[in-house]
Amino acid sequence: MGVSEERLAKFVTETSEDAIPPESYRAALQASFDCVGVALAGAAQPHGRMIVDFVDEQGGKPACTIIGNKLRTSSYLAALANGTLGHALDYDDMGGFGHPSVVLLPAALAVGELLGKSGRDVLSAYVIGFEVAIQLRRGSDNAQGLTGFHSTAIFGTMGATAVAARLMGLTKQQTLMAFGLAGSMPSGILQNFGTHTKPLHAGMTCRSGVMAAALAGRGWLATDSFLESKVGWAHAYLGEGKYDPDAMTADLGKVWLSKNSIVIKKYPCCGSNHSALDALIPILTENKIGLDDVARVDVDNVPAISHVLLHPNPAYGFQGKFSLHYNIATALVDRKINIASFSDDAYNRPEYRAAREKTQVNVISNWHPDYEHHPTYNPVSVTLKDGRKLTKRVNRHTMHGAPADPLSEQELKDKFRYCARMRLPDAQVEEAVNAWWSLDRASKLTEALASVTPR
Repeated sequence: MGVSEERLAKFVTETSEDAIPPESYRAALQASFDCVGVALAGAAQPHGRMIVDFVDEQGGKPACTIIGNKLRTSSYLAALANGTLGHALDYDDMGGFGHPSVVLLPAALAVGELLGKSGRDVLSAYVIGFEVAIQLRRGSDNAQGLTGFHSTAIFGTMGATAVAARLMGLTKQQTLMAFGLAGSMPSGILQNFGTHTKPLHAGMTCRSGVMAAALAGRGWLATDSFLESKVGWAHAYLGEGKYDPDAMTADLGKVWLSKNSIVIKKYPCCGSNHSALDALIPILTENKIGLDDVARVDVDNVPAISHVLLHPNPAYGFQGKFSLHYNIATALVDRKINIASFSDDAYNRPEYRAAREKTQVNVISNWHPDYEHHPTYNPVSVTLKDGRKLTKRVNRHTMHGAPADPLSEQELKDKFRYCARMRLPDAQVEEAVNAWWSLDRASKLTEALASVTPR
């Protein structure tokens, strides 16, 4: 065990709930609220039903809730199901190290329900897990597009393990074993973006965190040198020279990043689409521009290695979540993006085909002085048939939904209702809104989880 590993385990096991800043609790509460809402919508999707049917077939002990379902199962399988449901539509939050809530909250709910924990217990574990994952990410140079590994799974597995270890009350030594065990578990390749397997990355991450902590609590042995070893988790997944164990752990408990890192999504698609959509949609709506008025739409400053360039001509609607071309063309037709935008019915419209012909995504060279792997701006220009050209750009780091310009309480609750109505009757939707918005005051998770169990 090195100094870095010891710091990590001490942070998880010894940090007082009162040491967590109120702003971090607030961020965790709002992100958890949003995550439960999108999981309800995920439960209504075909692949959401598939993962629940799969879990049902495993015959787990009926101890924990699956969001949006009457089925109960083991904590291990509930974490798998709920993580997958939360990420099913790519409508969950982002920031810090990938998609935080879908790898932290489902693990916390599974363990928290099993052990009778309070809402505040769950939120404090969420923050601890977030800080672990984001500090590991912050102390490394990880461009997931260059490695092919999904960063949500790589860092999220360690975050989910921290969540489970914290709620289970593991000792420092047991927590080290849990992290060492979790170091053998991350998975997820980028080529699966745009398929049902990307949501499964989140489910597997939650499942791994619960499993690692549970086995460590029983005395399972693993390495205690997962950061500093030349054959540990960090070296294997991040690569030599791409991480600094000291930088990964030195600020734990000193610098709290959870309070200003989480972006709540407005659109159910890859976040790399969002700033371009925020530029295009106002151009269209404010100028009352229709598809027939447009000669061409250009999106500039896009790096060649980009998630939203994975499927320039998607084969089906769901794949369009990882296609900037699809999002721009669909917004050009509808002047909005919502869950229905990625249905096969939307994909098969002749209007979409016509809009796709007018859509041009312009890749920037790696050698260009303005190159950014995660660009701050993707300027959008709409050239009209009458010769006019309208241009707008939105800063990805300050766009609406980012910490610099957060969604209002009304917007958060409206999004929750929109998602929840896909799985719950209206009266129960309001019950769920109230229960999850006040999670920090719940003495036990039971009431909140009952509100998202269809009756």
